[in-house]
Amino acid sequence: MKKKLCLLVSAVFSLSLFSLPQLTSNVYAASAPIQVRSTGTANDSAVIQAAINKAVPGDTILLTSPSYKLTAPIVLNKDGAIGNTIKLKSSGTAKVKLDFTGEQDGDSSYGINITNSYWELNNIEVYSAGDNGILMKGAASNNNTITNCTTDNNNDAGLQITAGAHDNLVQGCFSFDNYDIGTKGSNADGFACKLAAGAGNKFISCTSYNNSDDGWDLLGTDEAVTITNCTATKNGYYHGDPQNSLNNSGMNGDGIKLGGNQQPPKGTHRSLGNHVVTGCKSYDNKAAGFSQNNSGASLSLTGCDANRNGANNILNANQKTTKGNFNFPYNPGNGHVFTFTNCTTTGNCNIYSGAKVTGGTLTATAPNTPLPGINN
Repeated sequence: MKKKLCLLVSAVFSLSLFSLPQLTSNVYAASAPIQVRSTGTANDSAVIQAAINKAVPGDTILLTSPSYKLTAPIVLNKDGAIGNTIKLKSSGTAKVKLDFTGEQDGDSSYGINITNSYWELNNIEVYSAGDNGILMKGAASNNNTITNCTTDNNNDAGLQITAGAHDNLVQGCFSFDNYDIGTKGSNADGFACKLAAGAGNKFISCTSYNNSDDGWDLLGTDEAVTITNCTATKNGYYHGDPQNSLNNSGMNGDGIKLGGNQQPPKGTHRSLGNHVVTGCKSYDNKAAGFSQNNSGASLSLTGCDANRNGANNILNANQKTTKGNFNFPYNPGNGHVFTFTNCTTTGNCNIYSGAKVTGGTLTATAPNTPLPGINN
């Protein structure tokens, strides 16, 4: 009797399994890493792009050689997925050098061009690209993460986020010695999140130095950018050298620039991004340490420190700027306010009297001057 009962229970249980709804998911089967070795020739572009073309969400592309030579941009032109990013990274603990010295200079001669979403870059150096070192451009470029990467000696901004690219995270990265030859250094920022960049872009624990234009440039961005625990030093000079013959007046040299009129055409729209800056430092930059730069938005700075910038810059005895370590001279108007919490400097700051200052050593004593005309 017990045997018959057991057989009956077993049959019922088996039937119940078949009656359960079938579960579905977007989990991708794990696959072996795609390994890419340098060809040892003057051009590794094809082997890296072939690995990218092969990758699917969840894949990891491992760069197994110390360096690669490239003559064309690497284009990350497919999507990963939530929880199944596509990774491009060094196979070891040392950064892999992607050397674009053989690439022609030009407006589209990028190093790594991330046109799509859910990519992770890790432990990569992008060197001497003909334009931006790393570019994220357009709304399709979103939810990408750049970690422990370096962009240096590129012919425009080291890393740029622009034209609707959104929700991208840049962390633990360095950008330095970027200089644009064609415009004599006036465009090569360390990190640029500008010209209509989308919402949700973040920089954490990054360092920008020795770039010919600004350390960070948020010109023409109406969405909030978050910059946390970052440092900007010696920007506004060719490779950080105040006496270099390649320096010129068009190299702005703000450490962290938080606004500006959108281009093109210049002067048609004042940026309105309510940017949040926390725990950042700005030293020895040619112009301001932290700069309003004509922003009409609410800007919030907490625990930030700036010295030896602009009027207090001791690197260049001929520097004539009146910009301060904190340079926020205009009332943004329209209900907006600048807020400084526990920010410090031992030198000059220029902050309009209506700003909210709590703790720290800053004072808001500049005249409560309206923003200049939109075409100024």
